[in-house]
This record gives sequence, C-alpha cells and structure tokens, in this order.
Amino acid sequence: MPDNAGRIAAYVVLFPLGVVVAFIGAFTQAAYPPAGLIVALAGTAGVFGLGGSLMKTKIGAAVPAAGWMLTVLFFASWTKPEGDWIFVTGALSYIYLFGGTILAVAAATYPWGGIKPLLLSGESVKTHTG
Repeated sequence: MPDNAGRIAAYVVLFPLGVVVAFIGAFTQAAYPPAGLIVALAGTAGVFGLGGSLMKTKIGAAVPAAGWMLTVLFFASWTKPEGDWIFVTGALSYIYLFGGTILAVAAATYPWGGIKPLLLSGESVKTHTG
C-alpha cells in the first residue's frame, strides 16, 4: 500500500478521473447509440475498478464514483439557455444513469482488500498452508 502522501495524491487524481469519465460518458452514450452506451459504461466500470484495485480499499472505488455521481447529477439537472438538456428523455440516458449508479455501488461495496473469513465466534479462520 502507498504511504499517506501517495494515498492522498491517488485520491486527488481519482476524483477528477471520475468527473472526466462522467463528462465523456454523458455525451458518448447519446452520440453513438448503442455502442456509445456500452463504451461509456465500460469506461465508468474501468475507472471504478481501477480505483478499487489500485488502492485495495472500498474508498478507492468510492472516490471516483463520487466524482462521477456529482458530475452526472449536475448534468441531469442543468439546461442551457436554449432549452437543451444534456440527458434527454430516453432509454439510453436512463440506462447510463441507472447502470452507472449500479456500477458505483457495486464497486464501492466490493471487498478490494480481500475477504477475511470469520467464525461465528468472531475469531479469524486459521488457514493451513502445508
């Protein structure tokens, strides 16, 4: 695991990476249907997985997910003066929003550091390596 300064620097990089993926995905999913949706969700899952596997913590996946979620919520509520929306009403936009949210929750709850099995008594399981 990286030291504290390296860990903080990684989190500082992961948050804007989530923002960038949300920005690109918001426009890609609508511009090139249906392949754009697949690419946008794959990129989203890739960034969440990168954060989790790089940091080996749930927070490592949650930081880019937070950047993605804040950006997507901003885009979902923002309109231009001409009345244009970034996310139009349609199946692709809803699949991107819902699918990305499911990916964010799945990545943020996945045990990236490994599962440590416990007995009902709360004791760690002793594994035999022989």
